[in-house]
Amino acid sequence: MASLSAKEFERSAGDLARKFRIVILYGDNIQAKSDLYRLLRKVLAIETDDPFRLAHLDSDTIDMDPARLADELGAISMFGGSRLIRAICSQRQSESIVQQALQAPPGDWHLLVETENLDVARSEVLKDDDLLLVACANERAGDFHSFVASEFKRADLQFDDGVLELLVPLLGDDRAAARGEVEKLGLLVGGSGRVSLADVDNVVADNSAVMTDAVAIAAFSGNLGALAAALDRLQATGSDATGALGAASRLALNLYRGKANQWRGRQDSVGQNLSAASLRGIALTLQSAIRQTRSDSQLAPLLSERALVSLGASTKARKR
Repeated sequence: MASLSAKEFERSAGDLARKFRIVILYGDNIQAKSDLYRLLRKVLAIETDDPFRLAHLDSDTIDMDPARLADELGAISMFGGSRLIRAICSQRQSESIVQQALQAPPGDWHLLVETENLDVARSEVLKDDDLLLVACANERAGDFHSFVASEFKRADLQFDDGVLELLVPLLGDDRAAARGEVEKLGLLVGGSGRVSLADVDNVVADNSAVMTDAVAIAAFSGNLGALAAALDRLQATGSDATGALGAASRLALNLYRGKANQWRGRQDSVGQNLSAASLRGIALTLQSAIRQTRSDSQLAPLLSERALVSLGASTKARKR
């Protein structure tokens, strides 16, 4: 077993992919996990819409169809090339998945397991030499500052003094939001290639919309620490939790429709431990909370925050 940080994995993803076929991403940083998944997929030269080389398994699929993982491990890509199997699972399922992969016959595949918690000390399976464990904990302020600076460098953009200090607190630790804002800034400055404080003010003025989505996702992920931080950042933009409650309600309906097979569901860890019936109940509860905020506008921010924290706590309890 080898153990690395997310940053270390990013630096040597190609070499590590050749050495390890089973990679476990653990921790509560959903953005970091998504980034590493995209990086591994890029290293293996697999497109997002390639059904022959890419497979997604979530907690519900693993529970309802225990043989599905074995089928994916034994499948052969129709047009050649290594296959990537992404399993987003609970702590309870992760050890069984790894054990099944270690006992699988040889094949041209990579398995990426994403979970929130791991108990390596008590598990003999997780100590196997063929495993790579990658810690995806929430980033420190300095780490995220460096990440945003690297995104500017990747986009070939220069920036004035104070730009990062203004931009980073608005983004929190949301890597996807950071990429989006840097991309918008690049389009705004065009050929000059230099970002000013005024440019940041113009482009990131509506950052409260990004924050409301971050609050909703943190609540559905059951990550109370991230939820508290996202609520604080939302307040820093001059907004309150009322808009975030609406975003959570919309997310609940979208997740419910996805679980009910009305359209393809999200392939990430948001709501993965929630059944269609649970999501329907959550959607009704959130709609009731929204009606309550409308009838008592003075207490609306407090009522909204209470409903979101309650959602986060109940989602966290379902993960156990």
